[in-house]
Amino acid sequence: MTITNGYTTLDNVKALLRIKTTPADTTEDALLERMVEDASRLFDGESGRTFYARAETRYFDVPTGRSLWLDDDLLTVTAITNGDGTEIADTEYFLEPRNGSPKYKITLKQSSSVRWTTDGSGNTEGVIAVEGSWCYASSAPADVRGAVERIVTTTYRSRYGQNVQGAAQITAAGVVITPQDIPAEAWAVIRRYRRIV
Repeated sequence: MTITNGYTTLDNVKALLRIKTTPADTTEDALLERMVEDASRLFDGESGRTFYARAETRYFDVPTGRSLWLDDDLLTVTAITNGDGTEIADTEYFLEPRNGSPKYKITLKQSSSVRWTTDGSGNTEGVIAVEGSWCYASSAPADVRGAVERIVTTTYRSRYGQNVQGAAQITAAGVVITPQDIPAEAWAVIRRYRRIV
């Protein structure tokens, strides 16, 4: 098994847990890889953000003004298709915030003759398509990586009787997570990245 869209590496976690890498002790590798994925998805769920690029097309209603508010973090745009099926050139709009990332709004320029439109039947719902790379960042910043590593190491150690108080939650991979499995330092990072909607 390999880690898919995890925010840290198997080697980082093994080093923190002091599991031998020379000679390689691989008996727990599959479990640790699942735990890294679970902790990464836990971070996604609690923060409302992802730190790996997802190539997707998302659909939006026709806005009343020039600005189209997005329902997820947008890193880059591949194409924007208006309700009438025409592609909007990148010279006709700008992404906001202009000097930051991720983007959360597409605004048509005042000088543009383009306006947000309905489809041929006059429908306004879900007719504007935005294709792009959706994520907060294409890789996890150091503090996110550290938070995921704290969650994994704490959860791993709880298998041996540490941090087992409170109501437990079982992930899709069968890993038991208790409230103490998410250290305060990790919660602080999650709160810092939490997406406000």
